[in-house]
Amino acid sequence: MANEVIFKHVNDEHLHTVDFTDDLPDDTTISASSVVSAVDSGGTADATVVGTATQSGMVLSCPLIAGTNGEDYLVTFTGRGTTTSRDATKTVEMRVRNKTGII
Repeated sequence: MANEVIFKHVNDEHLHTVDFTDDLPDDTTISASSVVSAVDSGGTADATVVGTATQSGMVLSCPLIAGTNGEDYLVTFTGRGTTTSRDATKTVEMRVRNKTGII
């Protein structure tokens, strides 16, 4: 189950941020080994919906881009603590919809 669900239009770019402060309390920063990846509803990896991830302190940010109308993606943010080398993961379900309203 995802930690968060967002809706995005296929043409929009959504800068999504995840703060790992509470998940990695023995660290003060996350490392460049922190990553963001995505899979579509069929479980196939899809790198076309994630931009270049950046980290600052304990925050991992990544633009969520493009996508196929009607498709749901599971986007995984994995932060790696610089001091402990421990990983923490949070997931975002991204629903790409070109029409708004009740689905």
